[in-house]
Amino acid sequence: MTDVRVTGLSAANSVAAQRMAQADPVLVDVRPALAALPGMQPHMILTSGAPMPWSAYTGGQRRAIIGAAQYEGLASSAQDADARIAAGDILVRACHDHGCVGSVTGVTSASMPVLVVEDRNSGTCGHCLVYEGPARQRLTYGVWNDAVRDQLLHVRDVIGPALGAAVRAIGGLALKPIMRRALGMGDDLHSRNVAATSIFYQRMAVPLLTTPGSSDVALEVLRFLEKSELFFLHVGMASGKATADTARDVAGSSIVTAMVVSEREFAIRVGGTGDTWFRAPLPPLEAKLFEGFTPDDLAFMGGESLIMETIGLGGMAAAAAFSLQDYSGGTPAAMIATNEQMYTITETEHPEFKIPFLGFRGTPLGIDVAKVVTTGVTPAIHMGAAHRDGGHIGAGLLRAPLEPFQEAVAALHDAAVA
Repeated sequence: MTDVRVTGLSAANSVAAQRMAQADPVLVDVRPALAALPGMQPHMILTSGAPMPWSAYTGGQRRAIIGAAQYEGLASSAQDADARIAAGDILVRACHDHGCVGSVTGVTSASMPVLVVEDRNSGTCGHCLVYEGPARQRLTYGVWNDAVRDQLLHVRDVIGPALGAAVRAIGGLALKPIMRRALGMGDDLHSRNVAATSIFYQRMAVPLLTTPGSSDVALEVLRFLEKSELFFLHVGMASGKATADTARDVAGSSIVTAMVVSEREFAIRVGGTGDTWFRAPLPPLEAKLFEGFTPDDLAFMGGESLIMETIGLGGMAAAAAFSLQDYSGGTPAAMIATNEQMYTITETEHPEFKIPFLGFRGTPLGIDVAKVVTTGVTPAIHMGAAHRDGGHIGAGLLRAPLEPFQEAVAALHDAAVA
């Protein structure tokens, strides 16, 4: 254990955690990224993680970015895309810098539809790409081929517009009630979203079927939702971004406002240091893999679904989702122990997100870098597992590295004494 003293944190942390707890995220639209995201440009591709030079992308994340360039017609081939990106004709930027979060590779380009979530209390907005579908091979997981392109076009031309029209027709869909109910039904709202997606389906069925337009399209969207158990993850991520960003500018706060991975590193942001990223090498992922795969097949490709842990979900709600044993491994006893640990590194408990097994105790909310460093306990993160050649092959538990939290504490201390 390390003794950490950073003065003036208590009041700032209380403000930051209170802002996140009081957020009222509402899905208000589904729009093309170019129209929805601040600062988005036609020749820009967003991706997961803290910003890196193009030469640092070497694996599945690089393949996905190159695929998106071809998808948008910005390049005629992979070689052409590579050259244009290297020359600066196509810009690669971080999702978080454009009000967005991305799943795994996080690749988001101009014409792709994004979910628009607004916090009705603060006006803060968060965005995330509409879920591609349940196929193991997706651009999200570093695969680019004709089937991936066709599915992206289907989501762009059919799923996104129909969902957007239905959401606008009902004046927006409040998300916190869905998330609260899903926790009571066995979701952690990161690796498991079965209940949340089912509730979303129920809430959107009538609006989809009654919004003017083709009933065949509405049925197609409902069939898409029916087979896409993880659909709500992307809705939750947009909600997480809108919620966490309410604490992004609290001076002196040591509360984490973002956690991300790229294919090379792990990074965090903290309220009291604004948009500064604190980085470290990637930690190991303890994953349960689908049949036929081994640990040698694993590779990181990025990911920003870690935003769910920053708002008190995912690994912070492990004891709510015992059925994850069948998907990502672990035991109920380990999930309970993990959850209990998370209370030691957070500012407060969520007043609405509650865990039935723990007597409806609120989930741990507001990861405090000072507490992380003092205890040596780092956040527990539920994550999907990617194949080195692309594709979804399982899920597991990631423990954040300690170094970024130590660097954040040092930066806060320097700011306090300056």
